[in-house]
Amino acid sequence: MFKQSFRFIIQLIDGALYGFIGPFCILYIIPQFLMRLVKLKTEEGFGISCIKTTGIIIMWLGTALAIWCAVLIFLFGQGTFLVTSAPKKIMTRNIYGYVRHPMMWALFIIVFGEILLFGHFILLVWLIALSRIIYLIVANYEEPQLERRFGESWKEYCEKVPPWIPRFNGRKGKSNLKSFNP
Repeated sequence: MFKQSFRFIIQLIDGALYGFIGPFCILYIIPQFLMRLVKLKTEEGFGISCIKTTGIIIMWLGTALAIWCAVLIFLFGQGTFLVTSAPKKIMTRNIYGYVRHPMMWALFIIVFGEILLFGHFILLVWLIALSRIIYLIVANYEEPQLERRFGESWKEYCEKVPPWIPRFNGRKGKSNLKSFNP
């Protein structure tokens, strides 16, 4: 019991550290730095209030997607999105049956919302750079590591589910993984 409690506390600490270093830097520190670096005077929402509001809504949608993915990983993957407590099962449920990296989509969506909210074109440059950085991390670290961990099950999953662009009308019905069972 003590060991499980200790492990849970460590996972919470790891999660807080990851949240600060990863998403907080990507979604707040770097955009703030870039906007201050460029020093162009811009108006929120490019001066159009409905654009600003749309940006806020899009940011919240991206946040909701990230939370939803984290809950799915915790409930069905028996782990977290942290490297230190990675899922023990391949995620095939819900959105993971349509696209392999929905958590990355959440980051892209939030940064896009920031572009609209702050009305700063430098954030578009950041979104493009972030897209490339995330692609390189996923292609060169995450996916090879998952293939080593899950073997043939991962390869079969990759054949049925695209990495980046969701496939909503799979060959076998609604979900691409209707018959998939690792």
